[in-house]
Amino acid sequence: MQITTEALVLKVTDIGDNDRLITLYSSEYGVISAFASGAKKLKNKYHAGTSFLCYSSFILENVKDSYRVRDASLIRCYFKLGCDIVNISLQQYFCDVVSFLSATGEGDKEILKLIIKSCHYINENKMNFNLIKAVFELRILSLSGYMPDLSCCSNCKIFDENKLYFDMQGGVLLCDSCKALTANAVFLGATILSAMRHIVYSDFDKIFSFIIPDESAVRLTKITEMYLTIQTEYSFRTLEFYKSII
Repeated sequence: MQITTEALVLKVTDIGDNDRLITLYSSEYGVISAFASGAKKLKNKYHAGTSFLCYSSFILENVKDSYRVRDASLIRCYFKLGCDIVNISLQQYFCDVVSFLSATGEGDKEILKLIIKSCHYINENKMNFNLIKAVFELRILSLSGYMPDLSCCSNCKIFDENKLYFDMQGGVLLCDSCKALTANAVFLGATILSAMRHIVYSDFDKIFSFIIPDESAVRLTKITEMYLTIQTEYSFRTLEFYKSII
């Protein structure tokens, strides 16, 4: 059986001298692993289309519960040649998160757009990296079943932005009086709460359209990172590497 799909290459593993095992994300089929014979060779017709962060049109053949690349035509590459290790490591972290949160056979168009847009902003240096990271983390969690409730205190319904804490475990807001209900509550403040609401609730085309002070961006990305770690119960090695070099 063959399938035809457009997909982004999330990971490339070289096998021997000539071959590749690639991990793809398709809005139709989710995460797919596929063997690409000879694709490591520069002159191979699949080389460009099976490279890291390339968005390509694929024909994949299902053989004994695995996929093989029968055709790969490059549409656009989102990996910028010459970019530094910080850029690359952040993009690799994003790819790992997509792979971890996405099931085989269940794709999402907005997740695909999110990682493509995030990598585009990284490559073009159009936005503070802390903000890009925070937007990616919180939005992909929201798309993957971990959307937080950022309306008001979940216990007593207080709405005062200057008195609200974020419960990392429950994914809800708690006021100053109710925060004793959890050990994982962190104070937000009006700026951070407003940014988080924007990321979670805005239309996709607007999620990157906001600016906050650099110190607030640092706090925001620490909060979204902690929320992702607690909700997924997983430590991403690519994230640890990224943090070690910035």
